[in-house]
This record gives sequence, structure tokens and C-alpha cells, in this order.
Amino acid sequence: MKSTYFHRVHQQTKTRFWINNPTIEQAKRAIEEGAIGCTTNPSYVSKLFESEEDMRVVKRTIDLLLPYEKDDSVLASKVQQMMVGRLADVFLPLYRSSGGTEGLVTIQGNPFAERDASLIVKEGLENRKIAENICIKIPVTQWGIEAIRTMVEHTIPTMATEVMSLSQTIAICEAYQKVSQESGNAPPFYVTHITGILDDHFKRVIKEQRLSIDEELAGYAGLSIAKKEYKLMKERGYPGIMIGGGARKLEDFTELVGGDLGITINWKGTAEVLIEQDKEVVDRIGNTLDEQQILTLRKELPDYQRAFDLDGMTVDEYYDYGGVELFRSSFQKGWNALLALIAERRGNN
Repeated sequence: MKSTYFHRVHQQTKTRFWINNPTIEQAKRAIEEGAIGCTTNPSYVSKLFESEEDMRVVKRTIDLLLPYEKDDSVLASKVQQMMVGRLADVFLPLYRSSGGTEGLVTIQGNPFAERDASLIVKEGLENRKIAENICIKIPVTQWGIEAIRTMVEHTIPTMATEVMSLSQTIAICEAYQKVSQESGNAPPFYVTHITGILDDHFKRVIKEQRLSIDEELAGYAGLSIAKKEYKLMKERGYPGIMIGGGARKLEDFTELVGGDLGITINWKGTAEVLIEQDKEVVDRIGNTLDEQQILTLRKELPDYQRAFDLDGMTVDEYYDYGGVELFRSSFQKGWNALLALIAERRGNN
């Protein structure tokens, strides 16, 4: 039995390793290192542009689809489906051998079509056809919550994403709970707290407003909310499994170790570094900021207070919250890069 870092994490704790936006080779290596699942987001295909081999596959896929699809946006969705389908194939043996408890691969739709619940549902139902181990990833906004309710009614595995506040966690968990009780369905359900991206938003605000907040304290802000979210879900007995996501530093993984949760990280710069460092597994889920540090952040950063307080935001505020907007804009940038490549290939054919 292997005894590298992630294997020891699995052996010594309930924390589980997921891989984010991998190439096929990275996905295979991640499974060897113990990864039990795979997440992707709308910028996934654009991430593949960095690999010469994967870029060749993307271009070939676009060229094959061009004669049959005139709408570039629809074609982008189909290319995404095919690229995520390749990952689903890699994780399918794990899904089947585990009885469906492991080996899920997530897909999230067009980031420019997130203000219409019916469109999110339509995309989700189409994407679910990719493979039996596909999990539909949907942002927790007023439209996303409605769409997730429909996924539960259809008994479709769902990952609630772009969660950066406790109020979002409460809203989606209680929505799932209600529709599950009404329908009798309880498909796999994950709640993803986006730690590092939230920190990026806080850093942006601190810089723009020239706030004098200790850099180390600010760098722990997102994690302190994640740890409170984990505790809240456990104390209230909410359905679903928490996933730590949006990692920007090694601590976005190591600081959540010990929890009964999953953490999804990129291979390059994160997973591979943790494997290389091969450090001791330390249970840190219970370590968080003290009351004075939290008070400082709440006082100096109104957006921290909005994310940290149980009633910090209403449902109609989620979509425009700064961290959610920042994350979505990165997805839109990646989607636009794919659309630009499609337009280029169409012009060459």
C-alpha cells in the first residue's frame, strides 16, 4: 500500500482528496495518489490549452463539430462535454468499484447563462447524459438554488458551488433538505466553500481601500469561514458533504485536514507540491482565528462580516457578492478563450 501524503491523509483522517481541472495524465496520477473525485469548472477547456497534446485534442474536437453546429456558444458547450467526458471515463472504474460513492466528475455550464434557472436546469439535464458518474455543479444564487431543487427532484448528483458565505450554506442545505423530504430523493450532494478566491476578493478590497489589515490575518479569512461552515453543517446535521475548493495556497488543503470532508485542488502547484513535500499529516480542522482576530476582520472588512454571519446576506445578494463575481469573471474569461478558438477554427475551415 502506498504511503505518500494523500494516502496517509486518507488512512489517518476522514478528509478526502479531489483533483480540480486536470489533464488526462494528471487525472490518472491523482487517482494513483488517492484522489476519489474530480471537479471541473467553465474554464476547464481553456486550461487544457496549456498542454500541447490536450490542445491538439481540443482543436480536433472543434473541427469535427464545426460542420454540424453553427452556434459557437452551443459548440463550446459540446466541446466542454466531450472534454469532461474523457475525465469521466478515467474515473468510471473508481465510481463502479465504489458503488457510486467515489469517482464522480463535476461539470458546470455556460457562465454567461446563470441568471435563468430553466437554462441551468436544461444544461444540467444535458450534461448528466455524458456519463453515469457525472455530477452537476451549480452556483448558489437565487437561480442556482431553484435549479438544484430540480436536480434533486430528478435524483441527479449535485455540487453546490461558488459558496463563500454562511448564509449561502444555510440556504442551499435547507433547500435540499426540503425538496428531498418532499420528493423522497436524496442524490449525492456536495457544498463547496471557495476559500482562496474569497481571499483574493478580500485582498482586492484591502488594496483598493488601503486598509491596514495584517497580511497573514487576511490570508486566513476565507479559511476561518470555511471552518465555521464545516462546524455549522455538522452541528445542524445538514445533508451533504462539504468540499473545500478554490484553493490558492497549500494551506487551503492542509488547514482543512481532519474534517469529514473533501478538498479539491489543482495538480500543478498544489497537489504535486504536497506529494513532493510529503509532510506529516496534521489534524487542523479545529484550529481557527481567535475572537479578537475575527472581530478585527468583521470590523475592517464588511464583506467578511457578510460572509461570516449566518444572516449576512439575503438570497438576492449572492450573485453580485464580490467573491462570487470574481470567481464567475474568471470562468467567463476562460469561456471567452474557448469561443475565440472556435471562431478561429471556423475561420480556418
